[in-house]
Amino acid sequence: MLAFDPFLKIVAIAFSVCILALALLFKTTTKSWTSPSVLFALFWFLFTFFPLLIMFTVPINPFSILYILSAVFVFGLPSLIINWKKNLEQNKQKIILSPMLYHGPFLTFCFYTMQLTVLFCILMNLKTQGYEPGEFVDDLFGTAYRYLNDRYNGRIIPNLYAQIGIVLNYTGVCIGGIVITTRRGLFGKLIVFILSFVPAALHMAIYADKGTLFLCASLFYGGVLLTRIHKGDTSLTNRKTNRIFLICFVLLLPVLLASFMARGIDEGTNEEAVDKLLFYIASYAFGHLYAFSDWFSNLTYGESMNVYFNQEHYTNGLFTFMSIFKTLGLPADVPDGYYDEYYNYQNIIQSNIYTLFRGAIQDFSFAGAYLYLFITGAALNFAYHRVLTARFPLISGAVFICMMGYIYSSFLISIMVWNSIFAVFVLLVLLLSMNKGLYKFRPYKIDMALATRMGLIKENPAP
Repeated sequence: MLAFDPFLKIVAIAFSVCILALALLFKTTTKSWTSPSVLFALFWFLFTFFPLLIMFTVPINPFSILYILSAVFVFGLPSLIINWKKNLEQNKQKIILSPMLYHGPFLTFCFYTMQLTVLFCILMNLKTQGYEPGEFVDDLFGTAYRYLNDRYNGRIIPNLYAQIGIVLNYTGVCIGGIVITTRRGLFGKLIVFILSFVPAALHMAIYADKGTLFLCASLFYGGVLLTRIHKGDTSLTNRKTNRIFLICFVLLLPVLLASFMARGIDEGTNEEAVDKLLFYIASYAFGHLYAFSDWFSNLTYGESMNVYFNQEHYTNGLFTFMSIFKTLGLPADVPDGYYDEYYNYQNIIQSNIYTLFRGAIQDFSFAGAYLYLFITGAALNFAYHRVLTARFPLISGAVFICMMGYIYSSFLISIMVWNSIFAVFVLLVLLLSMNKGLYKFRPYKIDMALATRMGLIKENPAP
């Protein structure tokens, strides 16, 4: 839509609220907050509602929100045919059958080893690029801005340290989410939390790479949820998790602001710096929805604020499975940012982020995108079914954690445009399998209080 219309914006907000209603429907049918259908719907409610409300005067095509609503519904459809009540009852049995599965020293050792290795890889990558750590200490913003320019201008040298660091960082933060739930004291949890996010925070501060931090947060949360589900808890959050979220926000907010400052916005007057900061925050947090809506309008009506490439043929999976295309040597000639068309509205919001939905439509058509989302929803809901019913969820556990990254990345693009997620999945399966093997040889005890509370053990009456 080319002009702001408050009625259309209200209609769009109504469609967004319908996504929340879908989440509640899926929660009722799956009987848990942690099912893929519920998580995907809740995520897209948040990532439509707040952009629509906060950027109220920015034009929107309500039919683009209706499409997202329908896509979320199609994604969740497979969850309606599974007997979740039976699955949840089976899941409770693991409190007795495989208690303390994730409490052993193996995963803790792997976590610390991987995260320390990532820090070493960051230092070696900087050295390879010709930077010294001291330069960032003396002038963080200026040096980070130079590194950012080098990255955008193609002057960064690909190297093994960077690749290993990325894979181990994502894997380590998944394990960190598992390990933190096994720590009893606040100090122990804080150590795990800090080490989980120090590499991602350095990526943000040094490389001006915000995506790594948020993707790490989603994978970390996936690890937290996996261990809580194993204990029979399928809630999204609790008092302890809320405390972790608060600590996360307090510690990482300065790093997030520093990553924006690394883009050179501190140049000029304070007022200009604040305006630039608000522009970058609005663009990164809300730009995806308005960019997708404008592209959607161009595709369906032939009218849009910005000019878009007229695609003559479907790309048959390129923007959904780009890493597989590249691995197989198939043609995958796309810009560095995946799309070189920038949506801009009156210089208050700008983005070349068009969500997973644009890529799916370009790849498979509108109907094909629905089919892709239905198959994906079926696969992820089946994995969640196995997480609940398997005594030792290995492949399904790894899928569940990676799913959190898939859901987060959906506001950007398909997570499978990066080959690192496949490496993370393989490493997670390997580590969880080794943990299962070692678990059988170590003593464990049943949490009698939890088993009693879950109704698995009858409480003996007082004499």
